Amino acid sequence: MDFEEPTIEQLEYMVRMLNKCTDSFIFMYDINADTFIISESARKIFDFPFEKFDNALEELTRITHEDDKTAFSNEIELIKTNRKFELNMEIRWMNRLGRQIWITCRANLMPTSNPYTKILIGIAEITNDSDKSDIITGLATESQLRSDFALMKTSVDTVSGFMLKIDIDDIGTINEQYGSRIADLVLAKVGEGCRRACDGIAKAYKVSSSEFICMNLTGLSALVAQKLYDNIKREISKQDQGLGRDIIFTISGGIVAFTNDNSHLEAFTRKLNYTLSVAKSHGKNSFVTFNANDYQRHLRNLNLQEALRDSIKNDFRGFELFYQPVIDAKRIHLDEDKTVLNIIGAEALLRWSHPDYGTLMPDEFIPILERTGMIVPVGRWILIKAFSQCREWNKIQRDFHMSVNISYVQVQKSDILSDVKTALLNTKVEPHNITMELTESGYIDNANALQELTESFSNLGLDVDIDDFGTGYSNLRYLQYLHASTLKLDYTFVHKAAHGNDGDNKVIKHITQMAHELNMKVCMEGIETKEDMEKLLEYGPDKFQGFYFGCPMSAVDFREHNIRHDSTADIYEKNRSDDLLGELQSI
Repeated sequence: MDFEEPTIEQLEYMVRMLNKCTDSFIFMYDINADTFIISESARKIFDFPFEKFDNALEELTRITHEDDKTAFSNEIELIKTNRKFELNMEIRWMNRLGRQIWITCRANLMPTSNPYTKILIGIAEITNDSDKSDIITGLATESQLRSDFALMKTSVDTVSGFMLKIDIDDIGTINEQYGSRIADLVLAKVGEGCRRACDGIAKAYKVSSSEFICMNLTGLSALVAQKLYDNIKREISKQDQGLGRDIIFTISGGIVAFTNDNSHLEAFTRKLNYTLSVAKSHGKNSFVTFNANDYQRHLRNLNLQEALRDSIKNDFRGFELFYQPVIDAKRIHLDEDKTVLNIIGAEALLRWSHPDYGTLMPDEFIPILERTGMIVPVGRWILIKAFSQCREWNKIQRDFHMSVNISYVQVQKSDILSDVKTALLNTKVEPHNITMELTESGYIDNANALQELTESFSNLGLDVDIDDFGTGYSNLRYLQYLHASTLKLDYTFVHKAAHGNDGDNKVIKHITQMAHELNMKVCMEGIETKEDMEKLLEYGPDKFQGFYFGCPMSAVDFREHNIRHDSTADIYEKNRSDDLLGELQSI
């Protein structure tokens, strides 16, 4: 018998009926619609606008205690992004008189066949027990940690000691593979390990589904915390918790030590969360001690991330394309006096500036764009901007080529072929004047994908360059199957050869010969001096690029200094206009 999923209206009716049968507060949170429904009795205590209201996350955050806002928002974000599927936390809501009330919130995502539907259904209960123990581990909960920290802060203005945060690596996998009973036994095992190791040193707390905090406020150092982490692992390994099978799991730890610090608990927990995430990113099963410089860079990246998001929302404000000239290495100058460079194209390079941060280099902000997926809208903007610019310059210099970099992440997260086709259609640029640059290193494990992509671009009439060739791993074997026009040899690779590295000299020589035998051209990047150029000419490159020929510059400066008038362009534009007029008249 097939199960018919209830409608939103049916779920809301169920929540209202259940709320008439209990003193607790049954709630339903439609995360995507951002609507929330809770009992009328809850509205009598807390300042909810209605029994059902919109802008739910904002309203819930508004009534949440200041020290709990970030933790609550983070939990919702984890659920929203499919990194968690349940809510289980203790937080403080402010009542209508402005007093804090401890609330235990437990909820689960409703199973649904629609991946875009996220309905959180759960219960909120007022907690009066100031030292309520965790049911599974028996340890004090986060509410007691907050109480203990606040009690210390009432007697002294500053605190000294450490906090060690422990998380069980991949507890979700254990739960999925072996079931909730085994996962609970693992939690109990880690909890007991924390209790035993902390005896006489710190107090252990169970703070979330798989996380523990060991807190010392008597001035012990980070070295003690590091030893404590090792002791917890040792205590865990000693126990026989009756798992009934050979289950191997690990724990990661983040340590924050402090001396005469007057920060609020929320500031410490933010640092703990960051440090623990660093430990996990380093391969898990290890600890990391808080580093203030790294944390400041992390905070800067978070701020940059929001600033970039705002720029995109505001019509890509602050983004700009700069252009670096590409030179014909077979005929570097157009005149006998060698004063006029033979510039055959340009590479479009992204720049971003912000009132607070100034102009940033791409290696600082592009990784943020890629990590967050914002590279997709920015990539589409680049295509339109660069193609349009090429179309304008082709009216003056018909054979001018524009090179546009395509991020591997951009390819993975978007329909890049559709985006390129749309840009070609909207800008009316000739495809043979456009070159798509792909960085080979992104496709190390998927050479077939690179081959298919280059073939698709080639079928659109576009040229394809393989960028940064020679960095790290380069698969020479599959080059013959790529529909690529040019190999661009990486700056560091070329630089070594230009300065006398015999090994790199031979490699560049053979790569260039091989590329030519495969009917591919070779572009050497990073030419900084005349000596570099003269040294590398003996290898027979087809193109040059580097500061010696010109730095990246704005479209206005590039047009003024580097675009040459081509008489055939006038004829070509006239023929295009006549063809267009003929097409219009025939309609």
